[in-house]
Amino acid sequence: MAEQRERWHSRTAFIMAAVGSAIGLGNVWRFPGQAFENGGGAFFVPYFIALLTAGIPLMIVEYGIGSKYQGSAPRSFQRLDKRFEWVGWWAVLVGLMISFYYCIILAWSWQFAYESVVGMLNGKLPWTGAATDGGSDTAAFFNQVLGTPKDDGIGDFNVATMFGLAATWLCVYLAIAKGVHRVGKVVMITVPLPLIILVLLAIRGLTLPNSMDGLSYYLAPDWGKLGDPEVWLAAYGQVFFSLSVGWGILIAYASFRPKDSDVVNNAYMTSFANCGFSFLAGFAVFSTLGYLAAALGKPIPDMQGISGGTLAFVTYPEAIQQIDMAVGLQALLAVGFFVMLLTLGIDSAFSIVEAVAAAMKDKFDVSRGVVVTSLCVGGFLMGLIYCFGRGADWLGITDSYMGDYGLPLVALVQCLLVAWVIPKKKFQELQDDINARSELTTGKLWVFCLKYVTPAVLIWSLVKYTMKLIDKGINLDIVVFGVVPAGAVLILAVVLQAIKTRKDEEGEAPDA
Repeated sequence: MAEQRERWHSRTAFIMAAVGSAIGLGNVWRFPGQAFENGGGAFFVPYFIALLTAGIPLMIVEYGIGSKYQGSAPRSFQRLDKRFEWVGWWAVLVGLMISFYYCIILAWSWQFAYESVVGMLNGKLPWTGAATDGGSDTAAFFNQVLGTPKDDGIGDFNVATMFGLAATWLCVYLAIAKGVHRVGKVVMITVPLPLIILVLLAIRGLTLPNSMDGLSYYLAPDWGKLGDPEVWLAAYGQVFFSLSVGWGILIAYASFRPKDSDVVNNAYMTSFANCGFSFLAGFAVFSTLGYLAAALGKPIPDMQGISGGTLAFVTYPEAIQQIDMAVGLQALLAVGFFVMLLTLGIDSAFSIVEAVAAAMKDKFDVSRGVVVTSLCVGGFLMGLIYCFGRGADWLGITDSYMGDYGLPLVALVQCLLVAWVIPKKKFQELQDDINARSELTTGKLWVFCLKYVTPAVLIWSLVKYTMKLIDKGINLDIVVFGVVPAGAVLILAVVLQAIKTRKDEEGEAPDA
């Protein structure tokens, strides 16, 4: 009997899930910062070139492989070429390592959202008066949430963060435990909701005094920046970071569509939806930044904390505190912002775990319930280390190592495998299969990008990151939270492949 694979209940559900996976925290707190640092409006030029020459071509490959071979990343790569199942395991396991610390960011968002609700009821923002030395109230409050130690120790264990972490993993479990049919229903809420909130935040930002100063800095192009190779590297890095390529997610999601489903048009819709959200996030962030800069009496170029966790948990809350309106409305604005972060992050988190769950189900004869429960409980336990006061520092190290090194390396291996290693006939078959069922088709430009442009950029990125590591020197934290997790991922991939090989050999033994 043919294998019955789970299916999305509609193409819309698939697109929404893929968009939800791609749109995450990085769209809000990474893209605006990249634009801020790399030429404002001029940054959009290399960004869209990177999208067309690297992001979309790789997404088409992943959609195409998943749809054609009807399997998770490991199974699809094994069916593409039996020598390369390990590439799929590498992708999903690197993603799993990222989920361990990604969910801790959502735990912080739970805390801020809860405290903001309490503040709305009490008529006082939770971070008001948190600083005792005349510094930033929001920075002091964030340090209290983290439990940042004053010495070199690991700090105290934060129970509130642990509860936030448990809530996050519970949401992941509830989203994927019953399969992609439930995921398709969940994303119908969690994808449009943050968009609605972001639009409201952008509208509120545009109504603030001096908001146009911030938007001018966001949109006014510094064309001289286009001659800087670092700007182009940042653009390609942002594209790879935000599209979920290299995680095994898109391969698994595409495998839950019928084999004759469109590939190319879906890739364009997913990519442009992701980019549109990032662009809109820039309006929300920079309009508010213009107001905050004027309120603090600082020039916009001198503003700090316009990217990453500092933007989300320090700068934006500080801007909310500065807005001249009733405290209850300030708290409501804060609640909306952190709910937006939660819904953005949950989609990305459960898509990562779904990619791993699909791989485990394809590989071993176990039920979805057992796989998902094991992954969620294990993910919660692995994330407890980040609940200590030094957790934010360790998170930054792991994120840098996995995001800047692990994922680009996976994407490079995938690209080289498809464009150079597999037989030309098989590559042509993949392209013909993609074109035969797509409203739009691929051509020579797609092949050229896969063979030359994307690998060149990824190699360049990896070399630059390696040079930065050498310049910084290797310390114990990098070894513990960078080398060890990466090594564990590779070892686990090898062990899983060895188990598979042994089972195959045992299955063939009676015929010998």
